Amino acid sequence: MSEVAEKIITNVREDYSGDLLEATTMGRHELVFTVAPDHIVAFTRFIVEYGWWHLSTITGVDEGEQISILYHLCGEGPPAATIRTAVPKATAKIQSITSVIPGATMYEREVHDLLGVEFDGHPRLDRLVLPDDWPEGVYPLRIEEIEKQAERDKEEKEENG
Repeated sequence: MSEVAEKIITNVREDYSGDLLEATTMGRHELVFTVAPDHIVAFTRFIVEYGWWHLSTITGVDEGEQISILYHLCGEGPPAATIRTAVPKATAKIQSITSVIPGATMYEREVHDLLGVEFDGHPRLDRLVLPDDWPEGVYPLRIEEIEKQAERDKEEKEENG
């Protein structure tokens, strides 16, 4: 970890009054802060005020029993910051950060569409990337759906020789 990254992490740990589960680096130009899901709005507000004001995207990853949600932010220059949290897949619910970053609207809708995460407090959590007639409760980026599609593809390939 670079000296600059260490100093920033130390400052964030000292300045943030909430519960920061982990702070580390990813590569040379990105800091990763891990928080509990119930701290996502408060920590996002803190990070925005700290200087990482531009949300570039939100990604989600199905990790089996939980879904990780990663909020990728940047400011005037390096390093970038990622806020990582995870929710149980069975409930898959977290507060929306749209009250802090209104531009999160589309990214949260995408994660909702593809992974089924409910963003409480979101102003309009309807379909974004999936067609309107897509079956409710089927989330194409969840592991079980990917496995089902792989099985269908295998069967189709066997049928077609």
